[in-house]
Amino acid sequence: MAQKKLDILWQRVTVGAETCERCGDTGASVRRAADALRRELAPLDIEVVLTEKVLPPFAVAESNRVFFNGAALEELVGAEVGMNRCQSCCELLGRQTDCRTLMVDGREFEALPEEMIKNAGRLAAQRLE
Repeated sequence: MAQKKLDILWQRVTVGAETCERCGDTGASVRRAADALRRELAPLDIEVVLTEKVLPPFAVAESNRVFFNGAALEELVGAEVGMNRCQSCCELLGRQTDCRTLMVDGREFEALPEEMIKNAGRLAAQRLE
């Protein structure tokens, strides 16, 4: 039987080697979540592969997003996408900048927590044939 694969893509804007605080926090969470999912899904013969994609400074609206086999995290967990001012991006990009947020169960998240990322990964893994 062929091994199944859960591809995780995390994308964020960078300037030089720097990213904003929100994306930095999400990055730490997505790496921990990918490691946890590797351990959790290995007995099910599911390989977890994390890819990090750097976006140019003009792509802020697509920054701080996570996809699982092409499905956006917000779709998997039923989150509503919003925007608010990101002071870290304002400083990084040198202009007023609003960044993505996710609203789940009435709570707004600027950085994506590890548990939310793991839950989305589990939901995506259930979709594998």
